[in-house]
Amino acid sequence: MEPSEEAKSQRNGHPADVNGEMEAAWTNSAELRGAGVPLARFNFPKDSRRLGGDFTVEENARRLLRFFLFERNILRAMAGWIMGTPEFEVKVEFGRHINWHAEAGMKFRTRLSELRTAPETTDSFQSPEIAEFFSELMYSETPAHFVAALYGVVLPHLRQTYLEHAAHTDQVADAPTIRIIRQILPDYDEMIAWGKGAIEAYVQGGYSEAELHKWQYHIEKLLRSFGGATGSPSSDRGGEASATMRGVVLPRPDNLRSEGKPLFERSFIATRDPRFGTFEHTENYQKADNGAIEYQTEFDQVRLNLVRTQRDEIDAIETFANVLYEIREVPYGFDFDMARIVWDETRHTELGHKAMEALGYNPYDLLNRLLGIKVRTKLPALYALAEINLFGEANIVQECLRYSREAFEKGDDVTGRMFDFVNADERTHLAKGVHWLKHLFHTDSVQEIEQKTKQVAVDRLVELGVLGLDVKLTISHRELAKIIGE
Repeated sequence: MEPSEEAKSQRNGHPADVNGEMEAAWTNSAELRGAGVPLARFNFPKDSRRLGGDFTVEENARRLLRFFLFERNILRAMAGWIMGTPEFEVKVEFGRHINWHAEAGMKFRTRLSELRTAPETTDSFQSPEIAEFFSELMYSETPAHFVAALYGVVLPHLRQTYLEHAAHTDQVADAPTIRIIRQILPDYDEMIAWGKGAIEAYVQGGYSEAELHKWQYHIEKLLRSFGGATGSPSSDRGGEASATMRGVVLPRPDNLRSEGKPLFERSFIATRDPRFGTFEHTENYQKADNGAIEYQTEFDQVRLNLVRTQRDEIDAIETFANVLYEIREVPYGFDFDMARIVWDETRHTELGHKAMEALGYNPYDLLNRLLGIKVRTKLPALYALAEINLFGEANIVQECLRYSREAFEKGDDVTGRMFDFVNADERTHLAKGVHWLKHLFHTDSVQEIEQKTKQVAVDRLVELGVLGLDVKLTISHRELAKIIGE
């Protein structure tokens, strides 16, 4: 027998309203109509956003595609210059800013997917003029010239372009794009401010201000010759690098440094700040120090070794940046994940640097280990990624966890917490790395990837004279990870 409507209602936890009396009472209630209080009594804030904008969905998507491509090229450009930039502070900021541009690119990519543009279309989007522009930027003469052009011309130009796009698009219909831009701009303000200080530091350190300005003008001239980020010269009112040129379409420079040259080749030497002493003949800090440092306890030695390992993840910044620069024709998710790992390794380097100071050492007095990057710099990017991920990071995960527990037991909460966070980061890196290695190697077998990578890495160690041929066939996974490090 079918239950009554009253029974059904009571069974579902609702009071019965068989005849609709409650519904009628609710509909005609005074409370629903504001209990008789005139609405004029409330002075709510007015919505001043205008309806209508300058862009159709198609034009908006066209511009956002170019914005995305600029962000992607910027993060790759920084990645390509990290190895060849010796200044510690600049290398670290590149590592941080790479991730900020990756996040900006992902925001535009997500918005494009809402504007009838498939992610695959966004990921494969190219522009010959933008490619030529970034090729020219990459052929900057020195890191100082690269910083001057990127932070003094390109970023101010993009900041102004984004501001104008937000002002001219439909304030209601395209509110998601406006919100994205408002989220991105604080990062731009911070990066541009840092860049200004960095350029001043280069000039104070001996670089010719006139020569840097000359290169900035050259880059701005090329940028404006094709309409910049929007590709629309008539509506591009430019950046802050040269206020007199706002609204001016400049002719393309007659001569380009990159013309007729191949894709910019990143440095194969891990340049280091002259303030650092370095060693590359061993992975052992005590052997490299030659007895210069005395330790009160075995724990003190383990702690300083691990702290130095973190500071020396400068080479991890470089390795992942090289991978990011060299591996192309991939989904943007790869760029996004690698950029985040670059930032994480940057933070680990900063943690090590600061921990040395906290332990009473001058970080520049403690030798910087180069063996890992010397091995990886000549490996194909695919194998460099596999080595640092499956060997280096897998090893450091275990070491950090063991040390963190021991540090907490001995009352050293500062470095204990520090390495607990590092362990969490590295576990995440392992997951991301394995995902992309399977994609790049076209296999689901991690063991197969490890075996191929081990052979390539051992051959490189033999080439460098670090291993003899007799050891080549017997070295274990863990031994290899310890020698090369992260």
